[in-house]
Amino acid sequence: MNKDADVIVIGGGVIGSSVTYQLAKLGKKVLQIEREDLTRGAAGATDGVVGYHTKKPGAQMELAIRSIAMFEHLSEELGMDIEYELHCGGMQPVEDQLQWDILSEIVEEQRKSGVDIRMIGIEEARQLEPMLAGDLKGALYSPTGGKVNPIRLTLAFAKAAKRLGAVLLTETEVTGLLMEEGKVEGVTTTKGTFRADAVVNACGAWAAGIGKMAGMEIPIIPRKGQLIVTEPVGPFMEVTLQCARYNVIKFRPEAVDDPEALKLGNSLSIEQTRDGGLIIGGTREFAGYDRGNTLEAIETILQRAVRFFPALKDLCFIRTFAGLRPYTPDGLPMIGPVEGLEGFYMAAGHEGDGIALSPITGKLLAEQIVFGEPSYPLRDFDPNRFPLWKSRQKDSAALRPLSERGKGS
Repeated sequence: MNKDADVIVIGGGVIGSSVTYQLAKLGKKVLQIEREDLTRGAAGATDGVVGYHTKKPGAQMELAIRSIAMFEHLSEELGMDIEYELHCGGMQPVEDQLQWDILSEIVEEQRKSGVDIRMIGIEEARQLEPMLAGDLKGALYSPTGGKVNPIRLTLAFAKAAKRLGAVLLTETEVTGLLMEEGKVEGVTTTKGTFRADAVVNACGAWAAGIGKMAGMEIPIIPRKGQLIVTEPVGPFMEVTLQCARYNVIKFRPEAVDDPEALKLGNSLSIEQTRDGGLIIGGTREFAGYDRGNTLEAIETILQRAVRFFPALKDLCFIRTFAGLRPYTPDGLPMIGPVEGLEGFYMAAGHEGDGIALSPITGKLLAEQIVFGEPSYPLRDFDPNRFPLWKSRQKDSAALRPLSERGKGS
């Protein structure tokens, strides 16, 4: 077979770009294909929180520890400032005793991984963030939290990959998978056919669509998050902050008795960017592929923001936007090879943790593809923990033997 690349990576977000970079770093000839442009998906519609305190205790936390350690020297390695700020801190203010008890239980589990996360009283919380409302009960606090510019991070991965020889095709839609006797052989696109030894599905919330081309039912669905950007102001806050409901909805949704809060998944997420603007979120909505903003969500987000930071009531916001997070049923990403389709790999399903987990995801999957085994086990993130094969679609043009199709270009 005449190859166009060793590996084809489908998806131009932060995960796909990290995988492309790490593969190129290991000497592979990589072709990255993106339907629109880089960062048009979740990477361009999110905040840049890089912290332990929002991670699920256990496997996800252990992976996050290894990934976050990579951020400290990532700007230097990639040759571009990704605006990473280490040790700005992460905080989740608590409104009542129930939230305090739930977060205390979560923190106890998180600390088993050796991370510095603890519960603090409101007096200490306001010493760290004086603009916080004074009637709060306290907060979860992680002094080692960080933040990054997600757009610059994605572009830095992509540019570094290109310097290493990777090829990036944007405005190019994958229309089918080329397969031969249970092995992936490449892809068909709106710009021709491309062949490779391996294909990586790094399409985020759209990963299920690529799976259908192979007869798979990949259990990744979009979960919308709406955000607001304010006018630039002077120094307002240092930490990246989510209200306690963020972790409660994420880990203990049964404890939320407000049906509207569950419907929108509304909590507060807020950070100040390097240029002074505040990014305020957010929601966790199952709304299909609708990326539009709604007045209901924006009003709710702003009410939450003023509840925790009363001084925001007079601040102007300049735009709103929304992104789609790739949700999986168990809250863990799918990273690794797919059984029954040799050469086909998954790197998707990170939901709201894609930015923080992007360095380690790219590194470990690249090692899996090149060496056959990653340097850190990915068994908890094995795509095959879900029943993927629902139908084989034998009559699909994309699945016909190569000998029965045109050569393409």
